[in-house]
Amino acid sequence: MTLLYVLEFLMFGRALMSWFSPDEDNKIARFLFLVTEPFVYPIRQLLNRFEFFSSIPIDMSFLFAMIVLILCTTLLSGTIA
Repeated sequence: MTLLYVLEFLMFGRALMSWFSPDEDNKIARFLFLVTEPFVYPIRQLLNRFEFFSSIPIDMSFLFAMIVLILCTTLLSGTIA
């Protein structure tokens, strides 16, 4: 459960870092990418199978990954009535 919260926090950090376009030598940006990409990549591969998502100029896989992560933490914490 704690791992999911940490991953959620790191994903949020990755989203914030993407707004500032850090260079490739930024260690924090590289760390956030390396830790979160294994969770985002399978969703990106799944969405690329659909022409609609592959034609959108925004990477929707990150948004879907965040939604899945939030749903998982909510379900596991038992806060859904």
